[in-house]
Amino acid sequence: MHHTIWRSAGWIAVLAGVFALLSCGGSGGDDDDDTALGDDDTSGGDTDIDDDTAADDDQADDDGFPDDDGFPDDDGGGDDDISDDDSIEPFSLADIQPSEGGASAVTEVTLTGSGFDGGLRVFVGGVEATGVNVLSSSEARAAFGPVELTDRGVKDVRIELGDEQSALPGAFTFYFDEDPIVFVHGYVVPASEWNEMKNRFRALGYPDDALWAVRFSSVIQSSRINGRDELPPYVDDVLASTGADKVDIVAHSMGGLSTRLWIKFYGGEDKVRDYVSLSGTHHGTIMSCLIPWLGEGSAETCPAYADEADSVNAVQWDLNGDPDSADVDETPFGVEDGGDIYWSALRTDADIIDVPSHTCCLNQSFRGDCSDPINIEVHGVGHIEMARDPGVFEIVRDLVRAHNVSHP
Repeated sequence: MHHTIWRSAGWIAVLAGVFALLSCGGSGGDDDDDTALGDDDTSGGDTDIDDDTAADDDQADDDGFPDDDGFPDDDGGGDDDISDDDSIEPFSLADIQPSEGGASAVTEVTLTGSGFDGGLRVFVGGVEATGVNVLSSSEARAAFGPVELTDRGVKDVRIELGDEQSALPGAFTFYFDEDPIVFVHGYVVPASEWNEMKNRFRALGYPDDALWAVRFSSVIQSSRINGRDELPPYVDDVLASTGADKVDIVAHSMGGLSTRLWIKFYGGEDKVRDYVSLSGTHHGTIMSCLIPWLGEGSAETCPAYADEADSVNAVQWDLNGDPDSADVDETPFGVEDGGDIYWSALRTDADIIDVPSHTCCLNQSFRGDCSDPINIEVHGVGHIEMARDPGVFEIVRDLVRAHNVSHP
């Protein structure tokens, strides 16, 4: 019996030990153990990560970059030192070169400044430039002109880009670049015959010091005296006074002979750019033969188309040669021959002084030859009125303004 109780007690003890062992194993089983370790590791891991992050934060502060929260560092470093505004160039104009240009010509300029970009507009006074070429944010090129002569003078320069503007007051000057005009009167008429035409040129923008009318000492003297003795010093005075290199000649009636003699024989060949004669008595007129007593100048134009024997003072002969051949160049030093002079000769079909009217033409190969394109015929304008007629003025204006110091 005692053995039975012992055996039973022994089994109970064994079972209790097993149960205790199972209880310990159960509380530390694989699944629960992993979870517990995971919790412990996570807890420990978080602590390590937080420590590392704190270290990173300290490093971020040290290198001047913003913290992870996106705000600038408390120590004032980082992005606060380099502002986005510092990279935007102000829109401004600093200079324009050249700072002057002829009113009658196209002027190309270079502008410097900052903030330049496509769409840049440039204004000089009230004139907008064309062909604006932006080379960089600080340099651009533009062209403008010509402008009316009445608009010459000192001008502001302005640039625009969108809603922005910048200006340089008085930074550019349009200067007068036309040649001075010397008006040469005809026979038995005074220099005042040019007053109306001079006034029209003034209205166009010509200053007074660009409009000159020679007054010969006698209105009936020889054309050779006028061309040899009086025109040379007069034109030299004009050039000295204006600083110009050349003049434009506008000559009426027998003034055409005086000016041609000066150009061909007496030093005028390199002082004229445009030559325009109005009813110039280049080949004489039969009307002078009716008044042989009216001075030496009149005698020099009789007869029309004089040959060598009949040419008084050799004026017609020296200028025109044989009237029936092209043996003499009637427009010497012309651009067509490599010279500098642009020749033009106007005549009118209503002329009753220069008779026949084709005596006013130049470069004649035979009597009455007006085929050279330098000859221009107008209609219905009297001989005297050629110096006053508004339509004739427009032709003269276009001829003398076609060439000047800016576009020779």
